Amino acid sequence: MLSAVLNSETAINVSIKIMNAFVEMRRFMASNAMLFERISAVELKQLEFQKRQKKNLMRSLSIFLIILNLNKRFFMMVRYIMHLV
Repeated sequence: MLSAVLNSETAINVSIKIMNAFVEMRRFMASNAMLFERISAVELKQLEFQKRQKKNLMRSLSIFLIILNLNKRFFMMVRYIMHLV
């Protein structure tokens, strides 16, 4: 493209290098396509795992708060009963 306009040895060499770079990039992408797919799959699994972990953590925290509240009520009842005695 550039070499057609400028019609010089340098422009021709630059155009060849640009074309070679694109060919090399295409080869790299093709030879690593499987690797890119595996990385994407791992990323998706990681996101799913994080969602499950967050959900489990929230459940555990909710249960902990319920137990904490029950313990608080229990000790208040014990204190009240001890006060009556």
